[in-house]
Amino acid sequence: MQQWAWMLAAVLASGAQAGEAFRAESVNHPQVAAVERYALQSPAKFNLPYNGAFASEFPQGLPFAPGSGLAFKGKDAQGNLLFWATGDRGPNGDAPRVQEGGKKLESKIFLTPDYQPRFAQIKLVRGKSASVIQSRPFQFAEGPASGLPLPAGTVGATGEVALSDTLAVLPAHPRGVDPEGIVPDGKGHLWVVDEYGPFLLKVEAKTGKVLQQLAPGRGLPEVLQYRQPNRGFEAVARTPNGKIYAMLQSTLNINGETKHSAGIIRLLELDPTTGATRMLGYPLDSTAYKKNGDAKIGDLVALDNQRFVLVEQGKGKDKQMRNVLYVIDIAGAEALPQLEGKEAEYATAEQLAGLKLIRKQRMFDLREIGWQAEKAEGLTVVDGQLALINDNDFGLKAELASGKDLDDVLIKDGRLPEGEALQVKATKEDSELWLLKLKQPLSAYYPQ
Repeated sequence: MQQWAWMLAAVLASGAQAGEAFRAESVNHPQVAAVERYALQSPAKFNLPYNGAFASEFPQGLPFAPGSGLAFKGKDAQGNLLFWATGDRGPNGDAPRVQEGGKKLESKIFLTPDYQPRFAQIKLVRGKSASVIQSRPFQFAEGPASGLPLPAGTVGATGEVALSDTLAVLPAHPRGVDPEGIVPDGKGHLWVVDEYGPFLLKVEAKTGKVLQQLAPGRGLPEVLQYRQPNRGFEAVARTPNGKIYAMLQSTLNINGETKHSAGIIRLLELDPTTGATRMLGYPLDSTAYKKNGDAKIGDLVALDNQRFVLVEQGKGKDKQMRNVLYVIDIAGAEALPQLEGKEAEYATAEQLAGLKLIRKQRMFDLREIGWQAEKAEGLTVVDGQLALINDNDFGLKAELASGKDLDDVLIKDGRLPEGEALQVKATKEDSELWLLKLKQPLSAYYPQ
């Protein structure tokens, strides 16, 4: 703590000279003393070349954005902070649904369909900058990974239609992955969670080679197949005893019936030495949302063998974004049972109250200290304090030129209705890495 205090004082003193890449500021908040804000710098060599229909929006290509997961790696010889980070499936944006026969299928527009999902290392020089220093794609034995959705009928398929920037249907890919969290195993490998399957990947850190891929029915409980599309595993943590914890982003949607009614989000525990798994229930903030399905987990980091910090976020019933930090405690939580022959997602509030679920203690909402990004998707601990990173979706957003909601129109035979056009624009949202100086140790938030 003394070392952190000394470094923070130096950082605050230098903030005025640091330029746009860095800003330090004291915070008038009961839990937070100060914030260091770093605009993540990604060298041009990591940019994604793009010469498509919207190239004028991205004259330097698309910036690499490894803001989907964050883990502390250690310090270099100069004392600079090093992090593991991962990007997701690549530059994609929402698009209108595609009508095929009598079905209306969810779709995404992929600006760079050849993109290979990749992870990165970030170096943070206190008081100066945070920069991507290394980027490496994921590689399966059969070939490179892709960010495109998986073929229909395969394990992990979401049923999405992938579209080009001209609305042409793109082929699905058998090695599609959507990485959303990353953590080292302490032995030269990384555990990476994937939103498609959901999948849990063991990856060789030096090469990006996928050594193991666990999926529902293949090393993971089959019930996980009911994850919502794009709401698979979002967070991953490793405890000192070596266990791996992977958390779904949102509620399961069992048989299309529990998306908005389930009061829990599942946390998977894996013992990698035996393969044994169990699932625990995290009680989401049901009263905060219009629908329970609006709740999303951002990331998860272990404090010890039983306690973690996580981000719960989403648009509240007041239509305001919330990005709330919690300390959770799994001691005493029991594996989720079936109730009257049904999964716990069907449980009433009264039934849930009778289960031994994960305990939680609210810390604060990041919005209270100036966080403006929609997605706080990377979270880790540095010297007993917190570091966070946002996912800026590769700096792009898709919208209709008419201003209508994307859900209000359909794509039929590769075309939008007459007079409609899809636009993809560069956004002003940066990837930012924050360091938070707390006024109390994290142990002050342990659930009682």
